[in-house]
Amino acid sequence: MRFVPTMLHGIAYVVGSFVIGLPFFLELNGTPRMVLIALGIIMVLYRLLTDHEIDAVRFLRIRSLLDAIFGVAMLLSPWLFPFPMDTRWPVYAIGVVALILAITTQIRAEGTAAIN
Repeated sequence: MRFVPTMLHGIAYVVGSFVIGLPFFLELNGTPRMVLIALGIIMVLYRLLTDHEIDAVRFLRIRSLLDAIFGVAMLLSPWLFPFPMDTRWPVYAIGVVALILAITTQIRAEGTAAIN
């Protein structure tokens, strides 16, 4: 059931920026810091290219798939990289929310090429 309007997905820019800043707030160093910064930058970049109301280029029509991949990457990164135990919960929370939004956000957006 897809009930979240695509316009709400503009918050992804804020989330990407938050993910970039998260390792500084959690005082992470090394690989965990670089992983979160990279994931945040990748999220902002792919959001600029997706086909929705407030995205810049409107090129990619696979936003839900990319959001799901982002969510899975956020969930797996604390297991694959040496994240301290007390800093894992925000990474897991962002991953879970990203997956839920990938599943529940509407596919078609008003005023985009995706509408036939």
